[in-house]
Amino acid sequence: MPATKKDDQRRRNRRASGREAEAARPGKASADRTAAAAGLASTTASRRTSAPNAGQPMKVKARAAARRIGVLAELSESLPGRRRLRRLARLVAHGSRDVRGIAFIEGLLGECLDDPRCGASPQEGWLSCEAATWGLAWLARTRRAGGSAGGLLERLVKIARQGSDDLRARDTTPARFVVTLARLFRDIEACRCLEGDANAALAEEIGRLVSNDGAVAISGEPLGSAAVVERVVRWTAFREAAAATGGPEPWDEATEKRWRVALVMALRLLGGHGRTLTGAGRLPASCSQPLLDAAQGERGAIARTAAALRKPPRKIDSRRAKRLLPRDLHAADSATAVIRTGWQRDSVRVLVDYRESVPRLEVATGDRLLVDGPWSWRVWCDGRPLEAEGPWTVSGFESDRKAAFLEITAPLGGDLRLERQVVVLARDAVVLLADAITTTAGPCAAPLRIESGISLGSALEAETAEETREVVVYDTTMRLLALPLALPEWTAAPAAGGLEAGDGRLVLRQDSPGGRLYSPLWLDCRPARIGRPLTWRQLTVADTRRNLPRHQAAGFRVQSGLEQWLLYRSLDLPRNRSVLGCNLSCEFLVGRIGGDGVVSRTLEIE
Repeated sequence: MPATKKDDQRRRNRRASGREAEAARPGKASADRTAAAAGLASTTASRRTSAPNAGQPMKVKARAAARRIGVLAELSESLPGRRRLRRLARLVAHGSRDVRGIAFIEGLLGECLDDPRCGASPQEGWLSCEAATWGLAWLARTRRAGGSAGGLLERLVKIARQGSDDLRARDTTPARFVVTLARLFRDIEACRCLEGDANAALAEEIGRLVSNDGAVAISGEPLGSAAVVERVVRWTAFREAAAATGGPEPWDEATEKRWRVALVMALRLLGGHGRTLTGAGRLPASCSQPLLDAAQGERGAIARTAAALRKPPRKIDSRRAKRLLPRDLHAADSATAVIRTGWQRDSVRVLVDYRESVPRLEVATGDRLLVDGPWSWRVWCDGRPLEAEGPWTVSGFESDRKAAFLEITAPLGGDLRLERQVVVLARDAVVLLADAITTTAGPCAAPLRIESGISLGSALEAETAEETREVVVYDTTMRLLALPLALPEWTAAPAAGGLEAGDGRLVLRQDSPGGRLYSPLWLDCRPARIGRPLTWRQLTVADTRRNLPRHQAAGFRVQSGLEQWLLYRSLDLPRNRSVLGCNLSCEFLVGRIGGDGVVSRTLEIE
């Protein structure tokens, strides 16, 4: 039957209606209309803004989102969480378009958001939320979002607001997730407004914890190098996430400068192959990877040092060493010192934090933390315990290519003071820890006693020799040899003190009938020397042909195999003296004794 004019008009109306419906579909709309079609515009979290400064949505490709989720999976502390994020990364990388695949991905995203704070740690929950943000952004920006996408975004915004409360309470753990959500969904006002809290919290924390001389001072628990590295990695990961999601820099130039000096300090605290060290061993490489990646993105010595840490050579010649960062850092404002013997594979690293009355000490070699904990001390005078009556002050810090020297002093009341020395011999891999009780006036007439202790790494054991007083520290192999130089080598000889090993600690106790006292502990951190012929002696110090008592000056000789060292410490005013045929007029000296008996002066303090 021939078509009438009314039939033609109906067909034209149907075509027009179809074109309008096609134009209203999410596949042809902007990212904002995509969110509205998914049900996001019905909540406060999804209100669109027409402000002229509203950001444009960022394009998120499958490979980029999958790579980001995969990196987060390696940081996960729980096996189920790691497996879930790895599965999500594989599905996103595959880029499924069918309804079943999209529904399965959205189901995984929902699992990532189920009770995010009830995981193995708060950090675990925030990692899951950040991974879900990347997965949802990929779905939304590639027009794959299904019916549950709106509810997922509502949940993310709600969690991010809780994270903003933590940020205002000075907990920056959720900052990376918050800035990722704010920038990936910057076209949504409820997301975009969250970025300011994250940026402000990170800038405030960096300005508060990083001193002008380049140290990061972490208070509370946990302490030590692992806490410092973790915090700098957190700042670095936040900075990198902000750069990966586009937009302006997250903080100003002053904060950027402080972050860079914190990055340099964190590099000095890393162990072998750029790993973060704890008492139980080294952490996975993924924990410090953001730090090394950011350092290699810098220029000059920072980038070269990061490359040397990531693939440490066995030896570094002097010419190459000059092109790397200086090995040592002393931040008097933060009462922190970091001393290294170099950047090679088996280098020794010492961290001293003397902000509290009991300093904290770390000694690491290669990828093993040997000493980790408080460097305790107790002093008695005539049986009466003494306490520090003031903070630690630095009386000397010297560093060169051969050795580094740090001495801190605290008053004990009256004319007495406690002086603590840390000496690191770069060539010999030796750390000397020494305590001295001195006076500002004449020698003390009452008997003195000092007891100092160091905490060993949690995986280490200590064993005292049967006939001598040295202590060997080991795990699966020999790690450390401790020598109490002021005590006789043989246990059969009477001694005014002792070196005890037990409960994961080494405790050195020493007595003096009066005057002054010097108590050195020699730590040999080169396992190859353990087992060689070993001996040490306290030497006689002469002044104008008169042997001095031990409360005026002390000298020691240490021998391991064919290597020998001389140690001297003046406890009163420095004078022209001699020990082992070597003339001295300094306060402190350590040197090597050659085969001809001549002393090569490694470190001399006037």
